[in-house]
Amino acid sequence: MKQTAVEWLENEFRESHKMFGGIDTNWIKRFDHAKEMEKEQMCDFAEFVATYSDKNKNYLGDMLHAKSKYDGAERTIDLLEQYYNENYKSE
Repeated sequence: MKQTAVEWLENEFRESHKMFGGIDTNWIKRFDHAKEMEKEQMCDFAEFVATYSDKNKNYLGDMLHAKSKYDGAERTIDLLEQYYNENYKSE
């Protein structure tokens, strides 16, 4: 099953706290909040990709011809890195 980083962390946290009688409800609220933040970040990134102004250019700035427009010339990971650098690096 695929998990987000926050879901994985919550499961690890819950497993490590089983022997102590469970997890504090304040932590459950924090994990729920973190999952909402993560969801918002994913939606923001999806919007960034959809509106990316240079999606018809490769990483060198050269225009892509129609046949190769969607063949991986602009990788999602490259867009994610650019999005992260523009939106979170300075925080």
